[in-house]
Order: sequence, then structure tokens, then C-alpha cells
Amino acid sequence: MQNYLRLYDYIHEYQSLVYDYYSKHAIAFIVTYYNLNKDKTVWDDDTVFSGSYERIGDLTGIRFNKILNLPVFYIEEISVAFDAREIGYVKDGETSFVIPSSYNFTPYPGDFIKLEQSILRPNNDIYPVYIVTGIEKSVNTDKTFWKLRVKVRESLTTTQLDNQVEDLYTFVEYTKNIRTYEDAMILANTLKRHDELSVKAKKLFDPNSGFYFI
Repeated sequence: MQNYLRLYDYIHEYQSLVYDYYSKHAIAFIVTYYNLNKDKTVWDDDTVFSGSYERIGDLTGIRFNKILNLPVFYIEEISVAFDAREIGYVKDGETSFVIPSSYNFTPYPGDFIKLEQSILRPNNDIYPVYIVTGIEKSVNTDKTFWKLRVKVRESLTTTQLDNQVEDLYTFVEYTKNIRTYEDAMILANTLKRHDELSVKAKKLFDPNSGFYFI
């Protein structure tokens, strides 16, 4: 009889390798991600031609969730194209990167990312802000990858984006997911205390008897 269980297990092993292992252990680039906050964003018109008068500025109702230290994967080589506009020649830089669904948030066109300057180039911030122009979903399952196409957003700084930040999150390496900044700080302090206790406990252990002596 055909061993269906063995074939079925192989499929799950492959899925776990691709969507669990690769998404957590591949080479990552650290970015700051500004994700659209749909609940707090106020559109100019909720019925017809809904949108925002301006994306960034004092007259906008768009709000973002700021995610710190977010790892992204498989960044493609930046393609550069020159575009002739009224202001002169403009150099557009485009690239793409991948985000696993295990981070438990949905990216949207119009999100912004900033390569983490303090990690990649701490002395001179030369990295521009990118805007998400397109999104591809690898498969229609619970575990998937988001491939984001991004483009350089000229004359935009993180200071302007921070004025529209509603909630602050950060990626926690220990749990491999996103948590609120407050919860991440509590978890970091707990892990630090755990390491300190572990070091102290090792000094009290007697390998001959197998006991801890205080």
C-alpha cells in the first residue's frame, strides 16, 4: 500500500524548511518600516474617491505604525533609471525585498522603509527613504512571503514620517516577531536578568557532587 503518511510528512518538512527556517536564518538587512495604520488613518472622503489630500504633511490624515529593527531578506540589486522632469534629470532607484508572513503584519503600497543607518553606516547617513510601490504574495496560504517592490522617495526624511507615527513597535530577535516597544523592553530586561542569574548559578555548581552550593 502507498505510504501516504510519509509523503504527507515530506510536504510539511519542506514547508517548515522554507517558511520557518529560511525566513529566520537567512542573511537579513535591518530596516525601519512605516506600516499603514488603517484603524487610525482618516481619509478625506470615505464614500467617493476616498484618499488623502497629501501623503506626508500637515494636511494628511494618514497614520503609520513604526517598526524598528525589522529584518528583510533577499534585497535585489538597485536598478537606476534617469527620468527627465520639469525640475531636470531625476535618478530613480528601484529594488525589492522579501518579508515573511511570520512577522504577523500586512504590508501595503504606500508604506515606507529606511535602511537602518545606525547599524549599516553609523557615521554618515546616506541611505534614502523608500516607498512601497508594489506587493507580490508568493502563495495563498497561512505561511507565505511578501515580495515588496520599492522606489526611492526623493526629499523625504524620517523626521517627517515620525510626525505621523501612531504606534511604535520593534522586532524582537529572541521571539522572531514584532512586539510593542514597551513589551520588547520588558522582555529584554527579563532576558538580561536571566543571563545574569545563569552566570551566577554556574559559579555555584559543583560538578563532582552535582549540587549547587550557596
